[in-house]
Amino acid sequence: MHYLKLIEAHKKFYGNPIHKAYNYDEYLESKDWGCWERPNIPIEEINKLFDFIKSWDRFFQGDAEKFQRIYEEIFPVLEEFRGLSIEDAGLEDKELTSKVKHVFNKVANCTLLNRYESTDASKILHTIIPDFFIMWDDKIKNNLVQGRRMGATYAFFFLQIAKDAINEAIETCMEEKRLSRPNATRYIRNSCDGKSLTKLADQYHYMKYTRGHPDFQ
Repeated sequence: MHYLKLIEAHKKFYGNPIHKAYNYDEYLESKDWGCWERPNIPIEEINKLFDFIKSWDRFFQGDAEKFQRIYEEIFPVLEEFRGLSIEDAGLEDKELTSKVKHVFNKVANCTLLNRYESTDASKILHTIIPDFFIMWDDKIKNNLVQGRRMGATYAFFFLQIAKDAINEAIETCMEEKRLSRPNATRYIRNSCDGKSLTKLADQYHYMKYTRGHPDFQ
């Protein structure tokens, strides 16, 4: 993926009247980040998260009390991901990816009717640790990876493919702009309103696969 594609996708994502784009920004600005660095999340903070998820998926039926218990259970594992960025993460470490699979499957089962929500799980995890977890949906998954919509597919295949594409974007920026790796990363983010590389990758995937935008085919 060329870095200019990330920038172009970002502009088109926000240039269209997509309420989803701004719902994301509003939620991240309003959330109490400190709460999420503790194992006991207040129900009102979980409801705020679920309201955001519902603004993107009106069929989502999250169980706040169930999620509260799940979050406390997986909190020690999530702590291991804090400070990691997807472009530098050692996804070849099977212990690490097994932990991703574990927390993904746990979060995907936080619903009232025990419905497995893989798309919403990726969104929830991204909001918790935005630099590491990447969102997906059915069309994105079906175009990038084979396999069921499960934690194993997400952890062992999807994240690696997304990581490789992000690193390719960084490398093309380094080469064309004659920048160091940190400065190339900073250049891309600054060109896209400071969005994380994971969010930029999702926007590119969304425009290319979910929306089928002709500029990305």
